[in-house]
Amino acid sequence: MSITLQLTPWGPFHARKNNEAIRAWLKSIGRDAEEIFRGGMGNYPPPSGPGAWPNNRTGNLSRTIRSIATSDSVEVGTSMRYSIYLRHGTNKMARRKMSDNALEEALHRSRPAVRFAEWVRG
Repeated sequence: MSITLQLTPWGPFHARKNNEAIRAWLKSIGRDAEEIFRGGMGNYPPPSGPGAWPNNRTGNLSRTIRSIATSDSVEVGTSMRYSIYLRHGTNKMARRKMSDNALEEALHRSRPAVRFAEWVRG
């Protein structure tokens, strides 16, 4: 008596980029960065120190912090015209923490187990 096994291959599997998963992850990074930025801000007086988050004087900076996510990028910023001076500093004031710092912190907190690709049969 003899047994014969015949295996038929499934064919190759291919990874397909999951744009919706990427966009959802980037949106969560943006929301976290907004939260970090607002949460880091103290109250005026006193003014914030060099390298610290800016302190709220009027609340305008905090109210205008927004994030925008696409399928391949995320931006966090504010529309306040003086934010550029806080971000880069001036000859009379050192740089403060701003959106780039908030994004960096948000990335460190993010959940890396997000699936950016799904497998499909070719």
